[in-house]
Amino acid sequence: MSQIHSLPSRARPAQQAYVIELGEAQIGLVSRRADERDFTFVSASAAFRALDGQRFATPGAAETAARRLFRSQRRAPLLLAS
Repeated sequence: MSQIHSLPSRARPAQQAYVIELGEAQIGLVSRRADERDFTFVSASAAFRALDGQRFATPGAAETAARRLFRSQRRAPLLLAS
Protein backbone atom coordinates (compact mmCIF):
# COMPACT_ATOMS: atom_id res chain seq x y z
CA MET A 1 0.00 0.00 0.00
CA SER A 2 1.47 3.35 -1.01
CA GLN A 3 0.73 6.44 0.96
CA ILE A 4 -0.18 9.58 -0.99
CA HIS A 5 -0.92 11.98 1.87
CA SER A 6 0.10 11.83 5.50
CA LEU A 7 -0.33 14.66 7.98
CA PRO A 8 -0.81 14.66 11.75
CA SER A 9 -4.46 14.36 12.77
CA ARG A 10 -4.43 17.91 14.17
CA ALA A 11 -3.63 19.18 10.67
CA ARG A 12 -6.01 16.84 8.87
CA PRO A 13 -6.24 17.72 5.16
CA ALA A 14 -9.49 18.29 3.29
CA GLN A 15 -9.05 14.83 1.77
CA GLN A 16 -6.85 11.78 2.39
CA ALA A 17 -6.08 9.24 -0.32
CA TYR A 18 -4.03 6.05 -0.46
CA VAL A 19 -3.12 3.85 -3.43
CA ILE A 20 -3.90 0.15 -2.94
CA GLU A 21 -1.36 -2.19 -4.51
CA LEU A 22 -1.13 -5.96 -4.85
CA GLY A 23 2.40 -6.91 -5.77
CA GLU A 24 3.49 -4.32 -8.30
CA ALA A 25 -0.03 -3.61 -9.60
CA GLN A 26 -1.97 -0.55 -8.49
CA ILE A 27 -5.49 -1.94 -8.28
CA GLY A 28 -7.33 1.02 -6.81
CA LEU A 29 -7.34 3.69 -4.17
CA VAL A 30 -9.23 4.67 -1.06
CA SER A 31 -10.06 8.22 -0.11
CA ARG A 32 -12.03 10.18 2.43
CA ARG A 33 -12.89 13.82 3.03
CA ALA A 34 -12.20 15.44 6.38
CA ASP A 35 -15.90 15.16 7.29
CA GLU A 36 -16.02 11.39 6.58
CA ARG A 37 -15.13 8.62 8.97
CA ASP A 38 -14.53 5.81 6.45
CA PHE A 39 -12.48 5.45 3.27
CA THR A 40 -14.24 4.75 -0.04
CA PHE A 41 -12.65 2.31 -2.52
CA VAL A 42 -12.26 3.29 -6.19
CA SER A 43 -11.16 0.48 -8.52
CA ALA A 44 -8.41 0.89 -11.11
CA SER A 45 -8.76 -2.70 -12.33
CA ALA A 46 -11.76 -4.58 -13.71
CA ALA A 47 -10.90 -7.47 -11.38
CA PHE A 48 -11.71 -5.26 -8.36
CA ARG A 49 -14.90 -3.52 -9.51
CA ALA A 50 -16.83 -5.51 -6.91
CA LEU A 51 -15.18 -3.30 -4.27
CA ASP A 52 -16.05 0.01 -5.99
CA GLY A 53 -17.84 2.32 -3.61
CA GLN A 54 -17.39 0.06 -0.58
CA ARG A 55 -16.37 1.84 2.60
CA PHE A 56 -13.56 0.75 4.91
CA ALA A 57 -12.40 1.94 8.34
CA THR A 58 -8.74 1.94 7.26
CA PRO A 59 -6.71 1.65 4.04
CA GLY A 60 -5.36 -1.64 5.42
CA ALA A 61 -8.88 -3.04 5.67
CA ALA A 62 -9.44 -2.19 2.00
CA GLU A 63 -6.18 -3.89 1.03
CA THR A 64 -7.19 -7.00 2.97
CA ALA A 65 -10.57 -7.10 1.18
CA ALA A 66 -8.81 -6.72 -2.18
CA ARG A 67 -6.46 -9.61 -1.38
CA ARG A 68 -9.41 -11.83 -0.38
CA LEU A 69 -11.27 -10.95 -3.57
CA PHE A 70 -8.20 -11.65 -5.70
CA ARG A 71 -7.66 -15.05 -4.06
CA SER A 72 -11.32 -15.97 -4.52
CA GLN A 73 -11.19 -15.13 -8.22
CA ARG A 74 -7.88 -16.92 -8.83
CA ARG A 75 -7.21 -14.62 -11.75
CA ALA A 76 -4.20 -14.44 -14.03
CA PRO A 77 -2.11 -11.23 -14.11
CA LEU A 78 -3.98 -8.05 -13.20
CA LEU A 79 -5.19 -5.91 -16.08
CA LEU A 80 -5.65 -2.22 -15.36
CA ALA A 81 -8.88 -0.57 -16.50
CA SER A 82 -8.57 1.97 -19.27
